[in-house]
Amino acid sequence: MKSGVVLLLLLITLPIVGASTFSGYLYVPSKLSFNNSTVTFEDISIANGSLLLDVNSSMTVVNLGGILKTSWLNLTYLRSFTGEKTLVYISSTFPYIFPGDKLTLGPYRIALLYVGEKGVEVKVSYRNESKTFKSSFKFHNLLFNISGYRTVYDGYLRLNESVSFAGYTITFTSASVENTSSGFVERVFFRFENETIGIPVGNETRIGPFDVKVEELIGLNYTKVLVHFLGVSFNASIVPDKVFELSPNQTTPLGPYLLRYDYHLGSKVHISLLNPCQVPVASGNLLVSNVSSSFYHGGITLIPLSLYPNGTVRFAAFINQSAVPSIGKLANVKAFLYITNATQYRVLEGTIRIINDGSVALSNVTVVFEPSNGVRVLSSGSFFIKRLEPGKVAEFKVKLMPLESDNVTLGEVRVTAVAPYELACGGYTLLRFSSGEIVSHVKPTSLGYFLSTFAPSNVSLYRPFNLTVVVKSLSSGLFPLNLTINVPRGVAVAIDGRVFASGSTIVVPLSLGPNETSSVALTVVPYTGGKKVFAVRLSSIPGVVNETRVTVNVVSPTPERQPSSTPTSTVLTITERVNSTVTVTKSLTETRTTYRTVTSTTTTSVPYVPFKTKALWFGVGLILGVLVIVALAWFEARSS
Repeated sequence: MKSGVVLLLLLITLPIVGASTFSGYLYVPSKLSFNNSTVTFEDISIANGSLLLDVNSSMTVVNLGGILKTSWLNLTYLRSFTGEKTLVYISSTFPYIFPGDKLTLGPYRIALLYVGEKGVEVKVSYRNESKTFKSSFKFHNLLFNISGYRTVYDGYLRLNESVSFAGYTITFTSASVENTSSGFVERVFFRFENETIGIPVGNETRIGPFDVKVEELIGLNYTKVLVHFLGVSFNASIVPDKVFELSPNQTTPLGPYLLRYDYHLGSKVHISLLNPCQVPVASGNLLVSNVSSSFYHGGITLIPLSLYPNGTVRFAAFINQSAVPSIGKLANVKAFLYITNATQYRVLEGTIRIINDGSVALSNVTVVFEPSNGVRVLSSGSFFIKRLEPGKVAEFKVKLMPLESDNVTLGEVRVTAVAPYELACGGYTLLRFSSGEIVSHVKPTSLGYFLSTFAPSNVSLYRPFNLTVVVKSLSSGLFPLNLTINVPRGVAVAIDGRVFASGSTIVVPLSLGPNETSSVALTVVPYTGGKKVFAVRLSSIPGVVNETRVTVNVVSPTPERQPSSTPTSTVLTITERVNSTVTVTKSLTETRTTYRTVTSTTTTSVPYVPFKTKALWFGVGLILGVLVIVALAWFEARSS
């Protein structure tokens, strides 16, 4: 052990209250607290500005300029501002705070989490927002300068000497040297209040509010120690968002508004709050004195700090962003679409519900349902509401048909409305709302049809023949169905007493329940030769559900008829759709025996024909053409 040293004894003693300071503006009601002790600012007298306080459930009154003293707080009441929002300006002192201590300064809640070699850690909460800081900080309107882990002693102590700081004391009471299996162990003992704590040389231990490290032991009467104080001091203040000066008729931006200082009469100041188009939305008078008045509108709190002889006024403003007018806070619409038992290809009735969830009335409300590709709207999808008061509900019916199954995006409801808004230049603004994509489960359905056609493969020119179309429903229900037949060039078609010329389209509506069959017969008269192709298709809700083509060969008649017969085949096509996605195609061949007419053609050389002979044959051809037209007219009259 080392011998003789010169001892430096540092003795620092400070009172508990006064280590930290807080000053600034507090709304009334508000409170200051330290752990379980609380002072609540209850009310202010308009007559003399006296402040009513609740000190741990005991009511007391402090006049302007007065002081309140408690075991943990010294408070001086300096100024008041009364109005819709009442504020006071105070200054105060607090004690040191230690890890685990909690502090309330108006709307701010502060907890000291850690003090040590790594610094200081503080958690601060404001309303529903919390943040952690490790040094001085600004949080909303709170300025907070913090200092901790202060070195209060670094040197030698003689036996029975003490280190004191902020009213706390530790005393060096004894030392010991023990012979152990691992060698000699030196230990130094300290007393804090009624507890004695031993620290091995080279170790560090917390004793009360101190962090004590024993660096050396000299004999049994001297020890070298390093002592840190775990208490934290702070200088805090709540400051305005903006402090500024204005002369009469000057303006300054204030949140979303413009503030105009109009004039003053004595100690009264008249101000106006303007929207961005400089249209006044609010105005008021402010009294400038020790008991001043305040002005509040739309999240803006304005107070006068001083009135100079030349008429210039110094103002302070607090801006509560959560209360500043926002059209999203004032006006809101909720839009819904309700449906039940949705089935693919089935008409259903949905209910559109519109709720004014805001705080202002809406006018000229337009509601539009915009369907997705998987939905068809069968009724009007647009609606109009002249006025919708806050909290009111409007409902509309809309008929829909889902074209898809499973989880189907039906579409969305879009709403436009006009809402009053003081920050808009015209006092009103156009708003848009949406329900978002509406998804619903749709049950699948089966929709399919069997289609077959019957017609001879070869026919004679001008000779009527029959074309028959047979349709059978393979669907699970009754659905709208159209049979469409395209009439090729060079033929006329008669059906149900009506004649369709070449190039036209025949549409036959059908109504078939499950497993029902319908047969459609057509009479066809060809008047030009060649191959005639009839396109036949079935169309329902999803579009074309089945189709086929029929080819008939038209030949010129001849007196020679072969006794032989030629079998012909008719191909029938069946298309069945399962869940609108799977298509099964079946081909059936029907063999028929028909007579085939053979036309013989002899080629000879043609001599020169004079003009008179050509004219004669032209007349004959014209007569034959007239006869053909008369024959067709006769056939049509006979059919009717």
